[in-house]
Amino acid sequence: MITMDKPTRIAPGIFCPYPGGALSTVGRARATAEEWARSENYSAEVIDNVALIVTELATNSLRYVAGAAGFAVLVYPVELPGGRAGVCVEVWDADAGNPPVLGEPDFVAETGRGLFIVDSLTGGMWGWQCLADDKGKATWVVITCT
Repeated sequence: MITMDKPTRIAPGIFCPYPGGALSTVGRARATAEEWARSENYSAEVIDNVALIVTELATNSLRYVAGAAGFAVLVYPVELPGGRAGVCVEVWDADAGNPPVLGEPDFVAETGRGLFIVDSLTGGMWGWQCLADDKGKATWVVITCT
């Protein structure tokens, strides 16, 4: 993770809550985000990255944090330094006290590589912040448009 502020939103995006703790909600979140990115005419690479990042962050939220509380996904266009275009993906959950931690992946294990993949895809352009009144946190990731 590099140290940076979350970029400025330049247009509306989508916000979709997924209550409950079922892993099936991750597939619905992925499909919704993918559909939005496609409707905004992003490149195939950006669409694939949005879908993968939503999947990884939402799965982490359910597996490590949210449980029965569920999660929410927010995806929107941003302007990056130098006027470059990007897409920000946020996944909100109910646990402000459990920040995401980027560790060394165990390439033999079946799990534990999601945040490493996200970090690699985005050049470390991600972070997290507490939501208002400490009611949870938002993990955000920025995808640079090519």
